[in-house]
Amino acid sequence: MNIRPIGKRVLVEIITLEEKTSTGIILIQNNEEKNYRIGKIISLSNDSEIVGQFKVNDKIIFSKKSGIKISNSSFEKTLLELDEILGVIEN
Repeated sequence: MNIRPIGKRVLVEIITLEEKTSTGIILIQNNEEKNYRIGKIISLSNDSEIVGQFKVNDKIIFSKKSGIKISNSSFEKTLLELDEILGVIEN
C-alpha cells in the first residue's frame, strides 16, 4: 500500500528501539512503556513548511498518542501532522 500524505503531514515508519548490554546482549525495549515513539520519515507532503523542515529518512520523535496508526502484519506506520512532531533526532 502506497500512501502519499497531503496537507502538512508526514508518513512515518515506527522504529523499534533496542539497546545492548555491556556483554552484547540485545534488549528490545517495549514501546508500550514509553510515552513517545521514534520513527523514520518515509514519505512527506509537498507543503512548503514540511519540505523546508524535513526530508525522507529523517528520524523524528513524537507522542505515542499522536497521529493515525496504519498497520498490517508486515508493517506499522503512522500518519502525523506537522504540529505532532516533537523533534528531529540528529546523529
